[in-house]
Amino acid sequence: MNKAILAAATALSMVAIPAAAQVNTVDDKRDMTEAQQMMYDELDTDQQAMFDAYTPDQQTMYFGWPTDLRGYYWSLEQDQQDAWWYLDDNQRTTLYQIQAPEQRQAAWTSVISQVNKLENGAATSSAQASTTSGDIRFVSKEMAQSIPAAHQGEYPVCKSDSDDNCINAWATGARGPGVDRPLDYWPGKPASSM
Repeated sequence: MNKAILAAATALSMVAIPAAAQVNTVDDKRDMTEAQQMMYDELDTDQQAMFDAYTPDQQTMYFGWPTDLRGYYWSLEQDQQDAWWYLDDNQRTTLYQIQAPEQRQAAWTSVISQVNKLENGAATSSAQASTTSGDIRFVSKEMAQSIPAAHQGEYPVCKSDSDDNCINAWATGARGPGVDRPLDYWPGKPASSM
């Protein structure tokens, strides 16, 4: 019995994206095979309405399940049916095969908890991505670089050791010793190579 619980817990410990079954996708009821049409016709009106709302991949997966697994799916509560689509076929089968009701309920509690965490994490990430703080940050791998704030007001006059975010002294009208006139031609080489 403990092996069954361990196997179920192991199989269900990772919530996976649903695996596609080896059946053609059903885009329209007219594209259903005769066997698929029979499976569809066995559903009651409410089940058919739910089935029609499924994505083509979900419809394809549904037709790939054995009869007893399809029947078990319709016996589930709504939150269990929603969580069912996060499981792969092996996890679904393992969950279905748990015989003891308390073990099956414990497995479902675990699955629903994991799905809720997964969905809440995606919603939180989405909400965080949509909020803006006004500061622009370009991020590359592990290093984050901040962009300096836009300069407000007039720029200061450049000193000998700075040449960013300042204005050339000559351009301000300053003349005299220590104030170099800007060149009005390209010297041909960068100053660093002279």
